[in-house]
Amino acid sequence: MEKEELISLYFEGKLTEAEKKTFQHLLETDIEFAEDVRYQENVKKAIKLNKRKQLKATLQSFETEKKTTTHFAKWAAAASVAMILVSSYWYLTQLPDSNALYSSYYQTYPNVIAPTIRSETKNDLQSQAFYAYDNGNYKKSAVIFSEIYATEKEEYAIFYAALSLMESNKHKEAIKLFDSINTHKESRFSYYVQWYKALCYLKLNNTTAATKILKQLSSEKNPQQETAQRLLKELD
Repeated sequence: MEKEELISLYFEGKLTEAEKKTFQHLLETDIEFAEDVRYQENVKKAIKLNKRKQLKATLQSFETEKKTTTHFAKWAAAASVAMILVSSYWYLTQLPDSNALYSSYYQTYPNVIAPTIRSETKNDLQSQAFYAYDNGNYKKSAVIFSEIYATEKEEYAIFYAALSLMESNKHKEAIKLFDSINTHKESRFSYYVQWYKALCYLKLNNTTAATKILKQLSSEKNPQQETAQRLLKELD
């Protein structure tokens, strides 16, 4: 069994007793395997944290609206709901909307490389790049990550540079950077590069290219397999 498949089954809670022993043995004896497991754990934790922050912000906005809503606003809200229901019915009877699907599936990839860095006063480029990225200054982070990659050839740098371009709505440029990354299976970013490149094509309304990548992701065990399968169904 491939190590990547073993890790995927671990996070899905589907390991057999024999596979659990193999997993534990690799965790104790294979440094790269252990690092990959820790990395994917950090990704999942960071994504959960991002979702909680987004949910909290949404609930707070709902609470603010609730306090300031007038009698007229309540009627307007009811009318809006009716309009949404009509619009939803129309949407569901039409062909998939690439932009809508993109918005539904896209999520900012978290900083899992240097998550404790929060101060721009640090002089090293990595600190400055992630400070800019974490604070939504994607134009600046794209420049610094590109500079890091040009001088140090660090794989994470070109990956985050491409992500920064996506956040800046520069999807064509992002695809070019993703294409320059060697997506070998040993790379920690391999499947995420494919996923985000598929989303870039989706945003550009190139569903053919997006579908091709999503089929590849759906065909083997990896962290994005189930999500890719769901998106494929919506594109059918």
